[in-house]
Amino acid sequence: MRKTKWILSYLLVYLSIFFITGVLWILGNFGEISVSQIVFLLMVPMEGADSSIIWKFVYDCLLLPFIYCCFLFFFIYILIKIKNRISIIFDKHILKLSFVICIISFIYSGHSIGLFSYLQSLLRNSTLFEDYYIDPSEVEFDFPEQKRNLIYIFMESMEISYYSEELGGVEESNLIPELYEIAEENLTFNTNGGFYVPEGTGWTVGAMVAQTSGLPLLIPIDGNSYGSFRSFLPGATSIGDILSEAGYRQKLLIGSDASFGGRREYFTQHGNYDIVDYIAAKEKQYIDENYYVWWGYEDSKLYEFAKEEVKELAKGSEPFNLTMLTVDTHFFDGYLCDECEQVYESQYENVIACASRQLYNFLTWIKQQDFYENTTIVIAGDHLTMDNDFFASIDSNYVRKGYYVFINSAAEYQGNDREVSSFDFFPTTLASMGIKFNEDRLGLGTNLFSETPTLVEELGWEELNEQLRMTSKLYNNEILYDKDK
Repeated sequence: MRKTKWILSYLLVYLSIFFITGVLWILGNFGEISVSQIVFLLMVPMEGADSSIIWKFVYDCLLLPFIYCCFLFFFIYILIKIKNRISIIFDKHILKLSFVICIISFIYSGHSIGLFSYLQSLLRNSTLFEDYYIDPSEVEFDFPEQKRNLIYIFMESMEISYYSEELGGVEESNLIPELYEIAEENLTFNTNGGFYVPEGTGWTVGAMVAQTSGLPLLIPIDGNSYGSFRSFLPGATSIGDILSEAGYRQKLLIGSDASFGGRREYFTQHGNYDIVDYIAAKEKQYIDENYYVWWGYEDSKLYEFAKEEVKELAKGSEPFNLTMLTVDTHFFDGYLCDECEQVYESQYENVIACASRQLYNFLTWIKQQDFYENTTIVIAGDHLTMDNDFFASIDSNYVRKGYYVFINSAAEYQGNDREVSSFDFFPTTLASMGIKFNEDRLGLGTNLFSETPTLVEELGWEELNEQLRMTSKLYNNEILYDKDK
């Protein structure tokens, strides 16, 4: 009995230390990420993830607490051997003390990441979807006689905060002058070209879902079976679904394993994309069998492979959609490839600047191709950077926003500045391709070429996020788990 008591006490204290170190690790490395993102990452397979991040978590949050706990209990053991008043208390009440410590650490940790406010939100029902959601499957789409091609480039962690302060960012000098020039010369719907990143869209697959379907990726805390991705948002209708039905050839090009986070399942189930990821790159002999850097291969190779893939797509008679995802600007500190200049003090600054130059060079190449005239290009950051150290000293009142721009749009905009979120890219991308539809909103996104207010404009930024944190019966029943679709 005494042995069991001490084993249970050890496990409780270990959990206590794990709770605290885990939260400190999350806040120290990711910043204030949402609980919905943590829930999603806990439920999805880790296949394809950067091994350095996994091992960093294992060392910091699993191994170190074990070591701390061993030292602590060795110290308690020595106290008991001395047999003084303190040792008697420890020996008699160790299980109760351990339980109290575990409860306190859990409460502290949960409060630090907003767990309890998240659970409280789940207990409330939202009518956001009932009031504003437009099901794209019930909308008619009228394509132009000559269907336009689409090149959609998700830029990892790209945000306008990298601009200089005078341009609306937080840096002393503009880290992304090429991207700023592109935004100035092309179409954005607001002066600084930034967009809000709502709840359920703040990580890569959530961002890709939001921008291509107008939906957040919100997994219920009890949705353990969702991690298998046998059916990824079966009630959603995305750009991929719409273009596939219209006869488009579609490819997803990424430099990592598409299986991570369910990206492969989302893009194959919604648009039947041809996936050209790190695994496929080896099969195509783009890279050697044993080649591996960062998350797979670097962006300088991604752009070179993209040239080959888009030229192959352009040879066909069908219109095409090439969707890409960069990776070098991923946390921590990014990946500094051989082509990057080192002109700034920190590695991450140099990586960000390099990403801007590489995108500019790729865009310059696209403009020289015959297919460019009939091709709409969308460039958008997937989400805000999670490299928490990089923005540790910025003004707390500064609102960070993602970078975006529409290039060679078939539609023109001469209106006022808009308050834009990730959701709005879905209908706006279709409209920029010259596609007509009889609604101003698709999913939760608003066609920015229309006069209909976006949800940020109508509800306000804080209220929109609050509604997204609540439980939506329509979302859960008809989009997340619609098994019949």
